[in-house]
Amino acid sequence: MCDRFKYSHNGIFKLPNVPEIIASGNGPIEWLFEFNGVWCGICLKSSDNITNMVHPVMVAYGGETIPSKTLLFLNILSENPEFKNKFKMEALAKGKDPICYPKVSILDLLNLKNGFLDENGAMTIEYGFHFEGIFDDDQEMWKFNLESKPFDGELKKNMISYKGDEILYSHKQLVLFHDSHSKISDEMHGMDLLGIPQKFELEIFEKFLQIAHGVQLKLEALELMDIISIAHRYKIRNVLKYCERQLLMNFQQFPEDKFREKSGKDQLTTLSVLIKYAGFLNLNNLLAFLLKYLMGRSWGVKNRFSKEFGFDRMKNESKKIFVAIVLYGEH
Repeated sequence: MCDRFKYSHNGIFKLPNVPEIIASGNGPIEWLFEFNGVWCGICLKSSDNITNMVHPVMVAYGGETIPSKTLLFLNILSENPEFKNKFKMEALAKGKDPICYPKVSILDLLNLKNGFLDENGAMTIEYGFHFEGIFDDDQEMWKFNLESKPFDGELKKNMISYKGDEILYSHKQLVLFHDSHSKISDEMHGMDLLGIPQKFELEIFEKFLQIAHGVQLKLEALELMDIISIAHRYKIRNVLKYCERQLLMNFQQFPEDKFREKSGKDQLTTLSVLIKYAGFLNLNNLLAFLLKYLMGRSWGVKNRFSKEFGFDRMKNESKKIFVAIVLYGEH
């Protein structure tokens, strides 16, 4: 496999008008692609007259969205086997600082027998840029680039592909580390490919993977509940607990009147759904919070809720048992 395919963004590009660029000293930047607000390109620069050398330069432009480190690859192609991979280089760019690649003698470059230039004076270059992370403007933080394959992940068989409307990718070891119940492993059937169930939106599944990778996303309650459903299916405890804490923080920040407003006209229905949801998914901290919140309030909900469970018909001892079991899971 060609080396450039290890990189998330790669291709072959013809750099035009090389003789004219050599005569002028510097060529314009030829933009190759844009990714997550970062524009990446290549230009050709000529060294001073003493060395008589030229070299391609890889550049990235895009302000705060440029990763702090980017893996780069460049190879000047030639039709002459003598120069095969002679001008190939891999490097690590730091931020937006340009990377200058191997210098080539002007005489060697312009000599048609060497096969660097085509009949139109264009030089053919293989390139590769690899972005491990992307900047999320809404979250104001860096996330993993799950839209691209991990660096050299396919060759090393070190990745999982997630197939939905589009495909996501992640490092295999990191995800399987959390797969203590082998739910993901069993569904992959040894193929390193996991089909995303249709009931899960791709955007929500991507956020589930980000949290599994350790990214501390700040999300709304409905998104958190959707992610909890995914984490519950695959028994990924770290994601379950993170989302449970986020839900608690979301609910705790609202005073009583705001919580009422959020839960709509029928507070009992909303709370009942949340309580049953927390109980089914074994989110004990959330369940305890919701029950304590409900039993400790007097806005016309507590009595209705109690009747649903026959709470007011229980003897005192039974009430104690009910509260002990529901709130604390003990008797």
